Amino acid sequence: MYHHHGVSTLEILIRDLQAKINNPNYNSLYIKRLEDFLENKIKEEYGNMPVVATILLIENNNKKRNNKISEKNQLYPRNKEFANHFEKMLRSKTKSKIYPLISIEDRNGHPVLIVGEPDGLSFEGDMHNKAKIHEVKSFDLTAFINHVKESRKDILNRNFRLIEITSSQLMLYQYLLERTQEFGLIGKIDKINLYGTIYFYSENIGYVNWARETIEQNFKIIKRGAIIYNAHNLSLKNIETINMNNKIHYFEIDFRIYYSEKVVKYYLKNLDEIIKSSNYVDNRNL
Repeated sequence: MYHHHGVSTLEILIRDLQAKINNPNYNSLYIKRLEDFLENKIKEEYGNMPVVATILLIENNNKKRNNKISEKNQLYPRNKEFANHFEKMLRSKTKSKIYPLISIEDRNGHPVLIVGEPDGLSFEGDMHNKAKIHEVKSFDLTAFINHVKESRKDILNRNFRLIEITSSQLMLYQYLLERTQEFGLIGKIDKINLYGTIYFYSENIGYVNWARETIEQNFKIIKRGAIIYNAHNLSLKNIETINMNNKIHYFEIDFRIYYSEKVVKYYLKNLDEIIKSSNYVDNRNL
């Protein structure tokens, strides 16, 4: 994921891409091609335009819905070490890489570049014309259960929230992939499939057992509720264990996402508000 949670600039994005060229998680040939395209074509044509990450579109929408992160949620923040491990594990399993995807949108006559990095993107088929986009979410059960005292309602609500965010991101990534293809940065794609994975984990096997049993007992409810977020083909996996300093127990929920142009347009409407509320200065004519 592109990690700027405020409005950034094209020059900053280009510097970030240059730093990722030798990162094995990324497709280095694509990164070089994208960096050259942004530096020598887009910057020449549009100047140091504003850049908005896809996650910012989602976060801005949440604020409008009064879904700001509550004090309760802040007690169990995302663990980057485990998140990175699960993302790498999925890329290894799916033989995918990270590709920063872009689109240029018009905001009242001014260009804005949107950028997003799915956790994994792979191309299959004889002509490499079938794309699979993967997004991963991981959830630390230890901090969660220590706070909410094993609440069925809370674990189900958190599961729905993770499905919703993953679904929104995947739809935006498909939109960006289609736009990136139009720029000639990626070859012709005939089919795009969207895949979400949520990992629930803890050092405490009892917490993992409780969470999986609770979700399994309510899986029909989860499947019905997930339809609201265009999620289907949900699959609940068995508990597994990995070694990361200590033994970490986890299970996963996999699902597919149907693309919705209506949902994408809904999020793109946030662009104008995001730019207006930022400190970005249009300096093309200075």
